Amino acid sequence: MITMKRLSQCTLEEALTAWNRGFEGYYFDMTLSIENFFNRMVLENLSPVLSVVAFHEAKPVGLILNGIRTINGKKVAWNGGTGVAPEYRSKGVGVKMMEEVLSLYEKEEVDIATLEAVSHNNRAIKLYEKMGYKIIDRIAHLGHSAPINVEKPNSGFSIQVKKPHEVQDISFYKKQIPWQVQWQNIRDGESVLAIDETGETIGFALSKRKYDDEGKLSDILLFQCEARPDHQEQETIVRSLLHEAFAFSHNDELHRTAVNLSKSNQVAHEVLGNIGFVEKAEQVFMIKEMNA
Repeated sequence: MITMKRLSQCTLEEALTAWNRGFEGYYFDMTLSIENFFNRMVLENLSPVLSVVAFHEAKPVGLILNGIRTINGKKVAWNGGTGVAPEYRSKGVGVKMMEEVLSLYEKEEVDIATLEAVSHNNRAIKLYEKMGYKIIDRIAHLGHSAPINVEKPNSGFSIQVKKPHEVQDISFYKKQIPWQVQWQNIRDGESVLAIDETGETIGFALSKRKYDDEGKLSDILLFQCEARPDHQEQETIVRSLLHEAFAFSHNDELHRTAVNLSKSNQVAHEVLGNIGFVEKAEQVFMIKEMNA
């Protein structure tokens, strides 16, 4: 018999077992240590009280991690990982967990439920569609590990580096986007703003730099890069933003990743492709209107 517990009712070892077994044989290596699992919960604003673990007798066999935040006055939930141990797949465990999670969302008065799934994981996508989710976008991870040089274009606007939260009031900042690229998840990063001669923001990027134990820059993560949709110089704006985001990486061999970049953002994808970024994975971004 399959039973459910909140992650907050489980030991860390049980939660970790549910995660590592749940993602065994996945498209990417998702294996975590206890420290990395704990850090993931904290950094991605996931809640142990709102996350569920499935048990068969006393054995953890699956889990769904969840987070909830208020955006534009609406409660938005995120499914931050659904995993089922290999021997329990296609046996209804995923359905039971999703039913438990959606019931939890209702009790929490969630307005919009969101998640991402690997685009060729048809089994998972069909499950989510069965539960009322719809695909609204396709998103991609792009990577680049060789030295690059993003030339700074000649332009009539300036670049300013600000705190991440300062993008939320930009008129073309999109609120309904994947959880991991929302400014709330990048509080230790920075926003890069393109400002025209009138003082108006015409483009922005969100990025973060990571350093190794010796203090050496090891990774640069790009989470968003948008030019004002009606601006005539969108490519120049994007190139200027990327120049600043990667300004300290011209001659360094380090990892650069564009995280969950919307494929509808054609300008950014084209510019990144031209400087050598390669698509590593594609996902679908799905939402469910809880009150529909």
